Order: sequence, then C-alpha cells, then structure tokens
Amino acid sequence: MTQPPPVLNPTPPERGLATSDRAALTASVSQSWALFATMLDDLDLHGPSRAKGLTVREVVIPLGGWDDNRPVTQLLREARTGVIGHYDQGALVQRVRAAHRHESDSAIRDSIRRQGRQVTAWLELEERSLSQAPVASMLGTLPLTTFFLASTYPLATAALDLEVGGARIPQALLDNGLLGLVDTIGALAARQGITASISALTPTTLIGMGARESAWRTVRFDVAAQSEAEARNPEDIGPALEGTTRLLLDIAAGRADVPGALRRRELAVRDIAGLLALAPIVEQVPGIPGRSALIAAIRATTTATALLRLLPFRRSEP
Repeated sequence: MTQPPPVLNPTPPERGLATSDRAALTASVSQSWALFATMLDDLDLHGPSRAKGLTVREVVIPLGGWDDNRPVTQLLREARTGVIGHYDQGALVQRVRAAHRHESDSAIRDSIRRQGRQVTAWLELEERSLSQAPVASMLGTLPLTTFFLASTYPLATAALDLEVGGARIPQALLDNGLLGLVDTIGALAARQGITASISALTPTTLIGMGARESAWRTVRFDVAAQSEAEARNPEDIGPALEGTTRLLLDIAAGRADVPGALRRRELAVRDIAGLLALAPIVEQVPGIPGRSALIAAIRATTTATALLRLLPFRRSEP
C-alpha cells in the first residue's frame, strides 16, 4: 500500500477542499459558472458541437437551472431527507433536453446564469449542517459541497464540446474543471477506503489528491510561487499524469486518443503502479458506460491506457 506524499496525506476527517479551503472552493465554482455564461453570450446556440449529433443549445440546456432539472432547492431537500445512492443523470439529461428544446436563446442563457447564482448563493450562505450531507449522484453518494464543486467538470467538458461551434474557452474554466475532477476522484477513493494519490500537472495548474482512512485531501498548488523543478518534483506529488488541461479533461471524458497522446509525448504518466491503486473505483462506482470492459482491461493489464480510462466521468450522449 503506497501512502500519499506528505503534502497530500489527509488527516481524518478531511473532505477535500470542502473542509480545507472553502473560500477557494466557492471561488472556483462561482468563477466557472460566470465564465461559462459569459462564453455563451457571443456564441451561436444553433451552431454545431463536438458532441455527436448535438447543437450548441442541446449541449447547454441540460446544464441550466430549470425547475425540472434537479434544482438547488431539490438537492437541499434531498440532502435533508437522506436521498442517497445512484442518480440516473443520463435519463434526466434526456428529459430536460426534450422538455426545453424550444426555449429561446435568451432563456437558455438565463438558465445558466440562474444556476450559477443559486449554487454560489448556497456555498456563500450555506446551512453548515448540510455541508457534508450525503446526496445521490451519477457516481453514487457524494457530500453535498463536493457535489457542487464537481459541477465545474461538466462545465469544462461542455465548453470543449462547444469549441467547434466558435466558443472561446477561458483557461480558468478548464483548470477549475480539472480541480473538480481531481477532488471528486478523492471523494470516490475515500468512500471505498482506498489509500492512494494522484496529481494532475499541466502548463497552467498543478492539482494533487491523496486519500487515506476514508478521508481525502485536495491541493491546488500555487505554481507561480514555486520554481518549475520544485512544483514538479515527483517525490513531492506522487503518482501523476502530465499533459495540457484540455487533454486530461478529454481523457476523463473518453474523448482523447490516449495511446496516440503517449506516443506523441503529449501525455506523461508517473508511477503507474501507484496510480493503479485507484483502479477499484471503477469496479464499485455505478453509471460508468462500458464498465465491464473497463474492469476486464484493468485486471488484464497495467498499461497507462487502462488506467486513464478508469476515470468515471463519461458524459451522456443521445
């Protein structure tokens, strides 16, 4: 069993950024929603997207704050009443997309701003008793505040899908999405009692996570305050993936050619054996497309490709 490096070794009952740096968590979530909304202002919502068969508006609609799209008020009610387990997010996406397909462009843009305001308002003025309350998600039970941080990931991957339609993506939106991804992996590892760590190194951000004794620590390092050598010392950050932020997000979303990225040296993997300590996540997390095939690949090989495909964040498509 490989212990996380000291800087990422959590002290129970740590719960990622939700307990270590709430200000940073709130700022990242708020910024992501605001940046995504602003990005849409100059975008043709009827244009094409990278998502198979979907226009820009069809990608965006399921992200909005609609009354039938599991709004914040419903999430809080579920947290108070103990609704936990797996949530069928794919079915919800399909229902919401169908229900709002005739909405005006302005209504769709407003729905994104509304969702961002509601999430940010709760994070800033939260009911402390609900901060760590468990809620259902497509990945099974997650703490409520972690769930809200995780929302930065689909915003980032949706933005990448909209780039072909003319979206100009702020780098901060992508980096925040990677933060949400890494923190959620920590939550999944802690939920299963896994002892492991993972770091994501990109030219613009350095994020690490360590899990131990059902706790996890997420750290967003201040790369600007360190020399490159110090920031990327393998002994300091443990097992790691290195590439651009967009590449790591696309890998997690199942949209990247991992073998090709490795051959082209666009992707580097440090300590594959250490990273594979996270493999049990895929065996127990519900809602992962191709789950049985992923499990077989992980059991049969220790290649980087198998590891990278275990990250459970595939986006729902028609």
